[in-house]
Amino acid sequence: MTPEERIDEALDSVLRASGSGLKNYTMQLTLDRMREAMKAVMVASYIAGSNACHKAMTNDGAQRIR
Repeated sequence: MTPEERIDEALDSVLRASGSGLKNYTMQLTLDRMREAMKAVMVASYIAGSNACHKAMTNDGAQRIR
């Protein structure tokens, strides 16, 4: 699955939960803006998880576990 497909899948999931769906949006500018917003959320989540993993694997994280 491409990154664009993952973004569309996540966006469609949120829209379906609200009673709509990605297929109901046809204006390209609206689609582009929604995709950029979803991408920003996904990137921020990835970075937060990566940072948490790194911190857990460094001495700082290990010292807190002890």
